[in-house]
Amino acid sequence: MTLTLTPDSSEAGHDSAIVALDGPVTLAELPDIWIRHQALSPFRMQYDGHRPMVIFLFNAAQPAHGGPAFPRGAFSLLAPGAPMRLESVAPVETLAVAFSPRDGLQLPAASTPPPGTVDPGVHALAHEIRRVLLAEGDEASAYLERLTDTLVTRAAQVAGGARARKRPTLARFNLRRVQEHIDSRLAERITVDELAAVAGLSRGYFSRAFQAATGESPHQFVLARRLVGARQRLDAGADDLAMLAIQTGFSSHAHLTTAFGNAFGLPPQAYRRRRVAGLGALVSASDEVPG
Repeated sequence: MTLTLTPDSSEAGHDSAIVALDGPVTLAELPDIWIRHQALSPFRMQYDGHRPMVIFLFNAAQPAHGGPAFPRGAFSLLAPGAPMRLESVAPVETLAVAFSPRDGLQLPAASTPPPGTVDPGVHALAHEIRRVLLAEGDEASAYLERLTDTLVTRAAQVAGGARARKRPTLARFNLRRVQEHIDSRLAERITVDELAAVAGLSRGYFSRAFQAATGESPHQFVLARRLVGARQRLDAGADDLAMLAIQTGFSSHAHLTTAFGNAFGLPPQAYRRRRVAGLGALVSASDEVPG
């Protein structure tokens, strides 16, 4: 396996199924499989349509040219022969797996499933691929190859049976008001009733509309914003984790450590060491709600 980590989007010399800009990038080349992980960063992707590809989103994303948000954990199977451009108005962490078609694998004729499709099997496999790619590297190439092969098989299975579904929407200005309120009160307790009042909606309606618009429940979104705040402070040089927990609304240093590790794959201490070493960020919490 060839494994590289780059501090920018320069990917010359690799199979160029996509071109994406900004953010730390980790690449791996296996027999008939090409894997690309991009940490949370501005996202623009040009798919050339040469080989089928599975793309997975570790956090919610809003298409730059309108349309419903993609929820956290959404994936698509991009079919060969149909070049396309994808762009998110907010930073996104992604995993892309381009592969050569193989006997017995039934691929759809067009890119599918519908935007916003989430599958627990694809979700679990993508997170394990990310962990192995970033934490184990060349030592786990055989395991990584089996994981990606299973991911492709599962994605094709789900794509073959997926059906489009309608989702409610929430006004973008209300999303912006809610995010601004959350960001101004990270160190405090934030309730769903409070956020619903900011949006001028009932609790039940707000919860359903917010989930449909962002792909996350209000609780998940608040947690993601707290984690982004913690990550930004670590990037800025914060080293007192107990104080960091207080500033970002976590009940304790242990609570912060657990939540940070679950979201980003590394505890705060290891993340900080990695940043100091100049290897870039490993992040998946949402940075923005589109304005």
